[in-house]
Amino acid sequence: MDSLPLSWQYAILAGVALVVTLGGLWLYNRRERRRKHALALMRLMDQWGLAWFAEVYADYAVGDYSGLVRKIKEVVEAVRSDEAMVGKLWEVTKKVTAHAAANDSTKADELRALLGATTSANRTTLAS
Repeated sequence: MDSLPLSWQYAILAGVALVVTLGGLWLYNRRERRRKHALALMRLMDQWGLAWFAEVYADYAVGDYSGLVRKIKEVVEAVRSDEAMVGKLWEVTKKVTAHAAANDSTKADELRALLGATTSANRTTLAS
């Protein structure tokens, strides 16, 4: 470096500083895009009744990694119990069924037929 003129040394230093700054901004923006995407997924999960998963995405989006680990552990432990799993799936099933019935007449007819067949089968079982 001693053989280079002082002006060239400053130019190289400025170039390196510029490259490091641009690289840092690029990495920062990538992380922020991931976090914004996590917030969008959080809203979608919450809309469909998957509040547990929405909370996981929210913890990731705000950078609360200890809360994220704690929430994942809580979800895994709760999913192991049949009651919790059925309860969560029941909420999701109600929302998906309502959405399908409201937006697709073919699926709505299919649901009515399925529920009618289930109700008939339960009545014959109870009558026996």
